[in-house]
Amino acid sequence: MFPTFNPETKVWSGLQQPPIYNPEASFGQVLLTTLNRNPAKVIQIDGDTGRSMTCEEMRLRAIRGTQNLTSLGYKQGDMVAMACANSENVAPMVVALFSIGMPFNTLAPNYGLDDMAHMMGITQPKLVFCDVSNYETVKEAINLSVKQTPEIYVFESDVKSADDLLKETGKEIMFFPPYLGNSRNLVGVILCSSGTTGLAKGVSLSHAQLIAGFGHGIALSNLGLVFNFSPLYWATGLYFLVYSLVNGDPRLITRKSFSENVFYDLLEKYPIRFLFTPPSYAYLALRHPRAKTAKWSSIAFWTLGGSFAPETIRDAIDNVLPNGRSFTGLGNSEIGSITSDMWKRKPKSAGQLLPNMFAKIIDEDGNALTNGEQGELLLKFRESILGYYNNPEGTAAAIDAEGWFHTGDIGYFDEEGCLFLTDRKKELLKYMGYQISPTDLEAVVSRIDGVEQVCIVGLPDQDGTSDLPAAVVVKAKGSTLTEEDVLRTVHGQVADYKKLRGGVFFLAQLPMTPTGKVLRRRVREVILDMSNGSSE
Repeated sequence: MFPTFNPETKVWSGLQQPPIYNPEASFGQVLLTTLNRNPAKVIQIDGDTGRSMTCEEMRLRAIRGTQNLTSLGYKQGDMVAMACANSENVAPMVVALFSIGMPFNTLAPNYGLDDMAHMMGITQPKLVFCDVSNYETVKEAINLSVKQTPEIYVFESDVKSADDLLKETGKEIMFFPPYLGNSRNLVGVILCSSGTTGLAKGVSLSHAQLIAGFGHGIALSNLGLVFNFSPLYWATGLYFLVYSLVNGDPRLITRKSFSENVFYDLLEKYPIRFLFTPPSYAYLALRHPRAKTAKWSSIAFWTLGGSFAPETIRDAIDNVLPNGRSFTGLGNSEIGSITSDMWKRKPKSAGQLLPNMFAKIIDEDGNALTNGEQGELLLKFRESILGYYNNPEGTAAAIDAEGWFHTGDIGYFDEEGCLFLTDRKKELLKYMGYQISPTDLEAVVSRIDGVEQVCIVGLPDQDGTSDLPAAVVVKAKGSTLTEEDVLRTVHGQVADYKKLRGGVFFLAQLPMTPTGKVLRRRVREVILDMSNGSSE
């Protein structure tokens, strides 16, 4: 399982394992085939209603979704937007879309209007799925950004119900998944990835990339019940759904966002074996009073991701799990799962490369570095990645001529192939697993009357697992602008996870380079010094 290093090319390689599923097939074919292997097995449990679904029932619903959508005139290549929580029929609909060859863009159910409209403007969907709770936002976003108004179907609704698309057709037994062509060029799903210079980009994942990513034959199969809170918007939400279907492990779902009580209620009722949370969720759960009496015995693996996992949280998890352990790793929307420390844990390491991954470290001139030398992390996967949807400039900037993806992360490998990340070349902030572009927030603040300059920085939260966005403002001459004015304006326009939880600070001037560029890291240092001084 251990990676190898080529001293001539200075490239680290994960174990090379050909996929056991054919990457030339469609991903829908693969998922329908795996569901058919064990028809009576429960594959999904709804933690909110208690209802369960077998592999056969999910397969039938997916086939019905395929047939009903096709009868309505939808076809391969028609774009779909999905802004929905993890309700009962989301997974069958995902399998149906893969089977038809309709690529879908996963959107955060709690997206604000600007973010929703931005992504729909990029993808121009012909079909949209959402929930009752965000229907009005979705409808307004469509009006703002989509040229030809798509149909909107709402999960668990009495009006234009998405669930009606999964009703019996009477022709299920006659269904055979169609061949969709070259799966290496066929977009399966579009994830959202924040850039360093504004709003999100659409990450295109091909059917072949998905098949190779989940079909290398090395998996923690037969684990039992798997669970995370992530909706499809987060890569971990999509990956847990697909992991469950490919490996036959049942998946627990909930429509609810994370809270300590929801977490413990589910753990009390269901024997969760494979759990994923961001480190911030783990921190909140472990300091809650219910941690002392929780039923921890079922958990075999508690994986942490989305942001750096402090060793204190790792140790705390390991101390409460009598039959399991924590592990962490690195992943991103473009590549998928990259590293894991399941086989070797080292303090502050993201682990070793997973199968079919390649990596190298380069300096600012593009020269490959050897072990122990810090530089930018570049990655490759067995299957080529497609880049960013309708964004050739962004794709060219991220993927070089040799197919290497430039992550923007700074780090190094040690002699055993363990990866250590030391800095971020990109300026993204991360709050509770969500990515936040500073320039996105700066654009909002800069429009406020009385703001001459603004710089958004991330301040560490109490446990060090999240960045709290803070606005550092230079007032226009004569302005009486207050912190309350800024917070009220910003919080009225952005999604909850983008709120300025780090506060608002006012400076006479921002640190700048001789060429006039704001020194964001220096601004952050100044604010941290101010904050530490005020707390002493």
